Amino acid sequence: MEIINQEITQEILRITWRNPAFMAIAIALIWLIPQLLIRKIMKDKYKKRKIEKQKEKIGKLYPKVLK
Repeated sequence: MEIINQEITQEILRITWRNPAFMAIAIALIWLIPQLLIRKIMKDKYKKRKIEKQKEKIGKLYPKVLK
């Protein structure tokens, strides 16, 4: 029973691994997923920096009055 499952598993792996379309999709996913995650992180950091710079510029225009 286990031999049949092992043979089927090996055959499926062999068929999919040698399939050019599957390999193209697999490589694209391996390439794109980290890129999308990094892009989102960088976008969030950019927004935070932009807001901080804006607050800093507004703070220079309207300094706090010390009592």
